[in-house]
Amino acid sequence: MTINHYPLAVGNTWTYQIKGGRSYTSAVTGQDGDAFIVSTTLVNAVSRVKKIGDEYHSDSPETGRTMIGFKENLKVGDTWVNSYKVNGIDTTLTYRVKESGISKDVNGATFKDVILIEADSAMSMNGNAIPMKYVTQYFYAKGVGLILTTSSAGDEHALTEYEVK
Repeated sequence: MTINHYPLAVGNTWTYQIKGGRSYTSAVTGQDGDAFIVSTTLVNAVSRVKKIGDEYHSDSPETGRTMIGFKENLKVGDTWVNSYKVNGIDTTLTYRVKESGISKDVNGATFKDVILIEADSAMSMNGNAIPMKYVTQYFYAKGVGLILTTSSAGDEHALTEYEVK
């Protein structure tokens, strides 16, 4: 069995606390063929995550499209782009691996072999990309998954407990 930074197995759960106190849980609740069903209590939503080669594809905000949420074998400097429409506006997220193999403290626990991915948001008007000056940071720990999400707006979603099978 390969241990990776995006572990998917039925029964895996991750509970996060949002800055300000509210908590939510994401869980792999089932499998439909080669897609895993992931639910979250944050927005009471269900998505499908499917591994294609080294990429993990999940439902997009745009119906009928998928997004690459994570890739295996990432190196510092690797990038990828997801494009979709939100409320009729063309939007892009450009992901870049900023750090790899680092340690990260989250809620008193130290996680090792962590990858930091930053996502820059932009929208398109008249064919021109307009940066939204909004950056999200995702920290993934090997064997655990997503341990921390932060943003340039001061948002923070920190892992408080997890079970990975």
